[in-house]
Parts: sequence; C-alpha cells; structure tokens
Amino acid sequence: MGTYNFSDIFDISALQGLLESLSAALGVGICIRDQHGKYLFRSRECGVCCDLLEEAPVGSDEQAPETVYQAFTPCVRYCQAAGLTDAVIPVMNDTVLAAVIQVGWVRLSEQEIDDAEYLTIARALQLDEEQFLESVHAVPLLTRTHFDNILNAVSLIMEHFSQLGHKNMYLKSVISSLESQEFLHQQEKNVLANLAEKDSMTGLYNRRKFEEVVALYARLKTRKICMISADANFLKLTNDIFGHESGDHLLQAIAKIMNDLAKSDWLVARCGGDEFRVVLPDTTLETALDYCRRVARNCRRDKSLALPLSVALGAAEWNSEKETLQDCFSRADAKMYQNKTALKHELRIPNYIMERLYDRQVLSKEVVEFTASLTLDFALYLNFTGEHAKEASLAAHFQDIGMAKLPESAAIRGQSRTEEETTQIQMHVTHSYTMARQFDELYKLADIIHCSHENWDGSGYPSSLKGDHVPIESRIIHLVSDYARRTHPTVTGGYYSEEAMKDRLARESGSVYDPNLVSRFLEFLQTRELH
Repeated sequence: MGTYNFSDIFDISALQGLLESLSAALGVGICIRDQHGKYLFRSRECGVCCDLLEEAPVGSDEQAPETVYQAFTPCVRYCQAAGLTDAVIPVMNDTVLAAVIQVGWVRLSEQEIDDAEYLTIARALQLDEEQFLESVHAVPLLTRTHFDNILNAVSLIMEHFSQLGHKNMYLKSVISSLESQEFLHQQEKNVLANLAEKDSMTGLYNRRKFEEVVALYARLKTRKICMISADANFLKLTNDIFGHESGDHLLQAIAKIMNDLAKSDWLVARCGGDEFRVVLPDTTLETALDYCRRVARNCRRDKSLALPLSVALGAAEWNSEKETLQDCFSRADAKMYQNKTALKHELRIPNYIMERLYDRQVLSKEVVEFTASLTLDFALYLNFTGEHAKEASLAAHFQDIGMAKLPESAAIRGQSRTEEETTQIQMHVTHSYTMARQFDELYKLADIIHCSHENWDGSGYPSSLKGDHVPIESRIIHLVSDYARRTHPTVTGGYYSEEAMKDRLARESGSVYDPNLVSRFLEFLQTRELH
C-alpha cells in the first residue's frame, strides 16, 4: 500500500454512512480499526463493547491485539469473559491489510448462557450487575447461521470496497505519476524557453532575444534609447595559443563584467563569437559612455587570464526622427571598430605575457632583460648590423614566452622531474615558436626562437639540430642565455661565479656550444671587464 493511509484509499464518510445503515438494519454493532488498531468508526449498536467492556476495571480478552490485527481471513470469536460473540473481517488492499471490520457483539443461541452466568461475568469484570444484564438483554440473540449470513453480507460489501480501494490507490499512483511528468515537462519547457533566449556559455541573452527587443523598441519612437556594440579583443589569439577553453573563459569574464555593471532594465546580449550588444532604454549617451568606461576599466584590472582581458566598445544615442534603431546600432558599431584599432596599438601582447610570467615567477625579469642586453652587445661585437643585432636581442628576450602554456607546477624549481615533466618543459620551445608566429613583431624571429635550445653536437631540443644547421643567432642566444641565467642568483640560492661559468663554457665548447662562439664570447667578456 506504499505510504498511503486507509483514509487516503477509502472515502471514510461514505463508508461510515453505509456501515451505520448496515448496523441499524442488521441489529449488530460494526466498527472499523486501521492496521494499527486505532478506531476509525464505531456504530451506535456497539453499546456493550464500547461503553461497558472497555471501561471495565478488569477488562476482557477482547482487547488482545494479536487476535484482531493478525486476522487476514474472517474470524468468529467467542469471548468467554464477556459471554458474547463477535467477528473480525479483514479489509485488504491487494495483499496488504488496510483495516479490520469488527462485527458484534451478539449472543448466539447455540452458546447462550443464563442470567446467573451473566451476573457472574459482571462481578468478575467489576461492573454494575443490573446495568450489565440490561445491556446484555439488548444484544440480539442470533443463530450461528444467521450470524454467518450477516458476516457474509458484510464481507461481500467490504470485498467490493477493497476492490474500490485498490482502484483508488492505482488512480492515485497514476495521478502522482502524471503530476511528476507534468513537473518534469514544465522544467524541460523552462529549460527550452531559457535556451531559446539565453546564450548557454555566458548566460547572457542571445541574438534572437536581442533582435526581438530591438524590434519592440523600434516602434517606441518617444523613448530615449542608447545602443552599445562591443567586441572581445584577442579571442582568436587566445584560442590559437591557449586553446578554446581559455577562449571560453575570456568570453565568460567579459560577459560577467558587462552584466554586473548593467542596470536591471538593460539588455546585455552575446550575439555570436566575440560580439556583444547592449540595449539601454531611457538612458542618455553620457550614461552609456560611462558604462563603457567602467567595463573597460574592470577588464583592465582583471589579471586572471593569460592574455589581457580587453573589450572594444562603441555607444550611440538613437535619433528616432532621423534614423532607425538599426542605424543607431550601426553608428555604435563603427565607433567600436575605431576603438578596437586604437587598442591594438596600445596593447603589446608579447610584453603582457612576459609580465605575467614574471609575476608567476616562471621567469626572472632581471635575467631576461640582462640576456637580451648582453645578446645585443655580443652580436654587435661580432659585427652584426645594428638591425640584425636588435633582432637577435629581441629573439633572446622572447625565447621562453612559450612557458606561458605550461601548468603552474612545471615552473617549480629545485624539484626532481619525471621524464614526462622534462619533456613537457622542453615543449615550451615549440610553444614559443608557435606563439611568436602569432605576433607581427616576432613573426620573422620564430625560427631563431625555435632553435635557441639546440646544442652544437645535436644533443639539444626540440629538433636535435647539429653544428651550422643551427642558425647563428640561436647559437648566440643559447650561449649568452646560459651564461646570464647561471651567473644570477636563483630561488634556490645556487649560482656560478663568473670565473666558474667561464670554465664551464670552455669545458662544454664543442659539445653544447659552438666552439668558435665560445672563444669569441670569452674575448667579449674580457673586453667588457677592461672597460
């Protein structure tokens, strides 16, 4: 029967009316108890049982629960202590006992005793003898056949009610299932409705919703409306260098800033790719421009991403008498592109990435700048042209920019690395090459950067190039950067003295380093010392 109670399955008031009528017509008491023994109904014919026997100081065995509640078939019971007979009829719901119908009390002619014995019973129960005898005389005297016929009639009626109860329970189950399905349907409906107007990645409204709102406002020519066009900067670059997951984070970060700063009646939408739009009803142009400034400022403050969080914005106020709302947006879009061009010149992405590497202590700014400076001076010492020497210096500066793609754990120094971790570290050279090709100022230096960790004897990485197959600029950078790195203090405290490092360069000449360059570099260092 699950969690349903008897009153959940049956119409108690209707059942009570029926049983009261049966009790009066048949002249027998009828009561209902639930499966726990609690009375749900008792007819007016239950006088002796309900009024006298239950109040008897001594009591009778009629109250024994095991007799009543373990009855799963009709059971006729003679109470020796009371001298009366009753019967219990189970009310089943499927195979579960839902309740019992108790029929009685009656006197059976086959078991009838005289008044003297009833008086003896009254004394045993400590009841008023005259009152008890009067109540007994009011109890109908039936033959067992007559009583069985009454029980059969009540049993048939209760069997009918049990079937109805089973159907009621089934219907309740069906209704509950339908309600659950309706609830799930409504949830799905809400999800679909949300998907129809929301961008799943950022949670902002989508293009469809934006166009619906624009179409609505386009008919309201008396309202002051501003439009904003926004475009996330460096999305493609982020995707190409760091992967689409990083690109998603960039869009989500911009979306959150734009949405958090917007007023409740503004509509902020992502209309695809890196494109965002805002509709600002009842808003002046100055308010729209202030919003743009605040969005740009909050983006600049965010340093959580590998590339700058930056968005180009343009705003326009609708002149409803001279243009359509779409024309207004086109003006905002044009201003956005003007700002985007200016931002590209202002933001130098390679430098930003390097600063992030310094902040994370992946690279030492002091060592990087010293390496670039020393490379420039050594290249000039080797009679490189000024332009050529600057290119070598620039390549030296950004040779390890690919470290930005490595996980934070890879930058921890002083630890023993597994073979897999070592391979991961060495991969940063390939990352540096890939990243250099993304930037105009580094594009033609990408091959130099890619070879900057190759050894003279071919034991370096990533391509195991040997001898003159390694570009001379890369050989210079390898030599100078190792000298610079090993003669500067590290986070672990150990580093070479200049003399010790010179000895090491001499020992590794012809294996790690180009022997001719080692000789010239040692001369160069001697020249610097003299000056």
